[in-house]
Amino acid sequence: MHIQQYFVLLLSLYATASLADYLGPTYPAPIDLTSPHSLVPVAWKNLTNTFDSYLKHHLKNQDTIALEGVENITFSAGLFSIHDPRAKKLQYHYTSQEILNATNGTHNVDGDSIYRIASATKLFTVYAGMLALTEEEWNRPLTEINKAFAAVAEQGDKDPIWHVQWDKITPWALASQSSGIPREGWPFADSLWAYLSNVKYGLPSTNPVTEWGMPPVNASNLGACWNTDGICYGQDAIKSVRSQPPVFLPWSTPMYANDNFMMLGLMMSNITGHTIEDIYQTTLFEPLGLKSTFASVPTSRNDLTRSVIVGAPESGFAILPALSIPSGGIFSSINDLAKFGISILNNTLLSDNTTRKWMKPSIHTASLTYSMGAPWEIIRYIHPSTGKITDLYTKLGDSGYYGSNIVLIPEYGAGFSIINAGTTSSRGDLSNIVLDYITTTILPIFEAQAALEATKNYIGTYVSSDPNLNSSLTIAFNKSRTTPHSGLTITQWISNGTDVLNTKLFAGLKPRLLPSISKQTPDGAKGQVAFQASLVNQLYGYFAPGAAKMGVIGPFTGQYATNYDWLITDATHYAGKGTNLFVFDVDAKGRAGAVWPAAARVRLVRR
Repeated sequence: MHIQQYFVLLLSLYATASLADYLGPTYPAPIDLTSPHSLVPVAWKNLTNTFDSYLKHHLKNQDTIALEGVENITFSAGLFSIHDPRAKKLQYHYTSQEILNATNGTHNVDGDSIYRIASATKLFTVYAGMLALTEEEWNRPLTEINKAFAAVAEQGDKDPIWHVQWDKITPWALASQSSGIPREGWPFADSLWAYLSNVKYGLPSTNPVTEWGMPPVNASNLGACWNTDGICYGQDAIKSVRSQPPVFLPWSTPMYANDNFMMLGLMMSNITGHTIEDIYQTTLFEPLGLKSTFASVPTSRNDLTRSVIVGAPESGFAILPALSIPSGGIFSSINDLAKFGISILNNTLLSDNTTRKWMKPSIHTASLTYSMGAPWEIIRYIHPSTGKITDLYTKLGDSGYYGSNIVLIPEYGAGFSIINAGTTSSRGDLSNIVLDYITTTILPIFEAQAALEATKNYIGTYVSSDPNLNSSLTIAFNKSRTTPHSGLTITQWISNGTDVLNTKLFAGLKPRLLPSISKQTPDGAKGQVAFQASLVNQLYGYFAPGAAKMGVIGPFTGQYATNYDWLITDATHYAGKGTNLFVFDVDAKGRAGAVWPAAARVRLVRR
């Protein structure tokens, strides 16, 4: 089939009403992201051609207008997949004039170029903690971990407006950014500390007493770290943050605070007896073979030669205080971030059950499309033509002259990353523009590729191998404009001579098949895939187009139009087997050879 025909199929998938499925995949994850038969390489090539048109050929048109200014940052971006290792080769790199003229480091970025990844470090910190701490340790109050916190609790002042309730905060609350502790509790971001430090070194500074009308305050109020020139760690850091008033009560609302991860790093060291650098090295860097990832400034000639160095001292990267390492101190490359992301999606170091539990929201934000995990920033991508929700598990980094974003998409077993650098004040915004170009290209194409593979692997007629048994099942790919949902659809089911779809069990409906449990055997090995038959066409929200025509006027009249599937799934059984459960035998390439309608207790072979 010509590539143009594939795109006809792609377009037909999205020529339907705006509706949603279960949370999770509509099709099994796409396996082929790189062969000439896949949609993905063509889409990636078109995307990178758009980047080249603006960044290399300076063309401004409707496709490139949003990229204005991106030429001022250096960035590396790339895909990865647990099912197709070659996807890591789909990368794009751009070297800005600033790096071309840099005194130190690389002048041409590639997959092994080393950048500071800023707050994406937080994901490394929690991942390492998942490996180094027990569940009980994650949920132990800080007052039981460190005596400095216990001393505050023992003072007896429990006023939650003026004093952080350290006995109610756990490492997991810190990791979830739901502790409510001050954003900059240690003094080095305090205006008084900044003023006093600048005075000490003869630098100009704003005096908060004379220019802001603040009252004179003794510097000792800043805590134990105030006169340490940024060299503050351990008990002194805790003493400096522990007396600050909270912003929120624990677990009331998420709030971004670097202090969460500074304290988390200290707690991990307290519990394990090892430095955070050693914890990273033994739990992540060595097991995953991350040769371009560091928890301290790279110093070897080879590493500095391939580093992206902007706005830094002549010696290389700027050095951050040790306390900030768990929050934003790691350096890495696009190739290493691919290994890192694949290890999470592929359960390389954690059990699959632990990974599934970890990759879930811990708390919502005020946005319908943005939730928080530990430390996941979960962006809910809405496919524009179908309304389907795909959750992107991300972690953004943005600090000083460097930024990054790691994006994992569990339902596709794939993801992408970007690292960027530049001294322009709009660097972070420009990187997000590149990310949106990648997201709005890759998410629809992953879905289309998954649909394309599903049609090859599952559609057809399955019949009993017993000539005396009149049982068969026909699966088609529905893309009719008159039926709201596209997807794998059971168009006929005969069981023991009975037309099952026209019984009360299905009431004439032609159910869609949605994956419920993926193949549990490795890629390249035969196995089984479970599906549930969906009988409900769901809206993605009570405000979705068409909701009013269904009598929906708000969240409660709309609850069944948007959530009914989760209420009725697996509601009907026969002799202990769900009537909506269908299990397929698949070969090493994922092609179905037979199906088991569970309640019918028969194996039907694909013709």
